[in-house]
This record gives sequence, C-alpha cells and structure tokens, in this order.
Amino acid sequence: MLKIENLTSDPLQKQTVVLPDGSRVSIRLYYRPNQYGWFFDEISWNTFLLRGLRVTNSPNLLHQWKNGIGFGIACFTKGNREPTQANDFSSDAASLYVLTADEVLEYDAVLQEE
Repeated sequence: MLKIENLTSDPLQKQTVVLPDGSRVSIRLYYRPNQYGWFFDEISWNTFLLRGLRVTNSPNLLHQWKNGIGFGIACFTKGNREPTQANDFSSDAASLYVLTADEVLEYDAVLQEE
C-alpha cells in the first residue's frame, strides 16, 4: 500500500500518485462541512473517471470497479469512526492508501473465501 502523504485540512486538494507500473492516478479531495465528510471530487486514471464518492472506512473503496482499473484506494481511521472532520487526514486520525493491482487481487480473494 502506498500512503497518500501531505494531505492537509484544506477543503479542496489534489494529489497525484505514481503506481508501480508507472501510470499516474490523480485524486482530488473535497471536504463538505455541511455533510461532515470528505469526498473524492475526482479520481482519474487513464480513461477511468470517478466523481463524487464519499470517503469512508474501507479496505478498498473502489472494489466495484476492480475489473476496470489497476489499483484500489483504502481508508483507515483511528478510533473506528468515519473521517468526518476537516483535519482528520492532516492530524493522522485518518489515512488514505493506494492499493496496487496485486493488493486488490489479494483483497478480492479474501472476500471470495467468505
């Protein structure tokens, strides 16, 4: 897992993550105070484009698109609560990670066992 570093409490921010295969994932995060939550304003990779997904605790927020993209995104928080505060990522109360294609397959295999 590749931790997305340097997230701040700014309500709109953009990060670019380089995957092991050399491709780039562009992630734009937006905090909506009236909904007490972070949202992926946009995730783009090659021809894949996703807008408006709420950030929640999940081992792979992009699981439903696993067959069309070569990565995943995980969110984990301390204290077992959702990332609802503007400073959750800047204070390390919550962390976002980009999963490699192999990690997406491993997670899928775990789900198949259930």
